[in-house]
Amino acid sequence: MNKHHYEFFDGLLVEVSGSGGRTDEQFRKMYDHFRVASPGREPDIVIEETTKDVDPDVVLGDPKDYYGWTGEQFVIRNGTSFMAVTPGWDHIQVTPGFEPFYAIYPMEFEIRKRMVEEGRALVHASGVQLNGKTTLFPAWRGAGKTNTLLSLLREGANFLSDDRLWVGADGEAFGYPLGVNLQPYNIESFSEVELTHDSLKDRLRHEVHEYVDDRFGGADQLPATALLYLNGKFLSDDGRDFTDVGSLYSTAEYVERSSVDNIVFLQAAPNNRHVTSEPLSTEEAMKGITSICNFEWDGRLREYFHAYDSLVGDGAMIESLDEVIRREREVFEELFEDVGTYCARIPRERNWTEHGLDTEVVEMIDSLEPRRAVEASD
Repeated sequence: MNKHHYEFFDGLLVEVSGSGGRTDEQFRKMYDHFRVASPGREPDIVIEETTKDVDPDVVLGDPKDYYGWTGEQFVIRNGTSFMAVTPGWDHIQVTPGFEPFYAIYPMEFEIRKRMVEEGRALVHASGVQLNGKTTLFPAWRGAGKTNTLLSLLREGANFLSDDRLWVGADGEAFGYPLGVNLQPYNIESFSEVELTHDSLKDRLRHEVHEYVDDRFGGADQLPATALLYLNGKFLSDDGRDFTDVGSLYSTAEYVERSSVDNIVFLQAAPNNRHVTSEPLSTEEAMKGITSICNFEWDGRLREYFHAYDSLVGDGAMIESLDEVIRREREVFEELFEDVGTYCARIPRERNWTEHGLDTEVVEMIDSLEPRRAVEASD
């Protein structure tokens, strides 16, 4: 079994051991920037792939979809896959087929607990620096976050992250250089982006997705659905390919820290033909960021921790989660009161270049005036 170590902000050391299961694979692709060869100390968190089964004494839920307690481990089972956690959440076991993000959220929660002590909060957003201005793009999945990033990188922007990053109440953003999970429609929109494949299986999976896109225009028709199902079952472990952002555009540089000028919440607008934007109040921005955080990680963590606290005698995870969320909301509110906040509605088109959406996004960002600049001119 291979062991890989990742050292995150504030020195959190995570060990992931596995033999090519979904979690092992995703960590190596998604967190490559944080990998360290010889950490020289014991890890703070161990995430271990296992093929051993668990036998809880008590469960909450259905026979194959439940939370359970063995007397030593808290268990989250989903069909034949499960995650088993020792009290303290510093040793997590997962089966090879378990959804990797469900182990990532508790790990990142430990990072969040440390970072909030420094006045920083995690947000599901991409971030770029273009023409001296730094703009963040919080969004739900599927709103155009990655295509927005690629549009701006094409124009010469530098990047903080594609998927999530950290913000501070002092108006600064901190990069989180994760791999980009490119989808076929991203490649279709930006033909200059070239993917490299780790294996023949990866290349075949990508070619099947391209065939479905070209032949059926997406996955809504029955033949497309069948092909994608077979593609996922026989050619893929998790259906995700992560690519280093900097490798997509050679001139793009990673920005570790930057002062935020504007925050643009992205929303998918299926009936729009053009990109539109409007200012958001701090109250509206707070509602938006709360819904995004709840959808991306807090909602799932809350369910996990409620079950854990009810099954484990000394469980107090909900109290810890509520405190982190409260302090993160304070960070967001201070940030939104200091920078320009906007909402951009993005047409749901597959090929951004063909429909000119890449150009419209760049023009929209160029037109925004940072709130600090506006207040200084008044």
